[in-house]
Amino acid sequence: MITIRPAVPEETEALTELMHGSAAYRGSYASILDGYAIIPAQIAQDIFHVAERDGEICGFYSLTLEGEPELDLMFVADSVQGSGVGSMLFRHMAGEAKRRGIASIKIVSHPPSVGFYQAMGAIVIGTKAPTIKATWSRPILSLTI
Repeated sequence: MITIRPAVPEETEALTELMHGSAAYRGSYASILDGYAIIPAQIAQDIFHVAERDGEICGFYSLTLEGEPELDLMFVADSVQGSGVGSMLFRHMAGEAKRRGIASIKIVSHPPSVGFYQAMGAIVIGTKAPTIKATWSRPILSLTI
């Protein structure tokens, strides 16, 4: 059974490990995660939830509220890809946004993930140009809550 609960600061190492272990960010996409680690301040500041299965973290999301609300991070462990964990996390995130009166969420997507976000109801509204760390264009989506 999968449960979703708020993340706690003591989980930063496990969350960072899950993120860096993602097969989706190997090869040409690895540069965006170089040197990046989740820190306790993120968990305290953002809406940050984890999915657990049998007491083990198997996914998480972070929704930032500063400025335009944005899905900052969303990762699902490779071992549970395709099992519905991502959909559960996404629906939970949308519910948290609705509860707070947020009208829409911005998503700057990892290119291979855009189809997932579209299937969850987000629409592509633009493209973010490459940067030094993200050397590829990234789709920008919007989810109406």
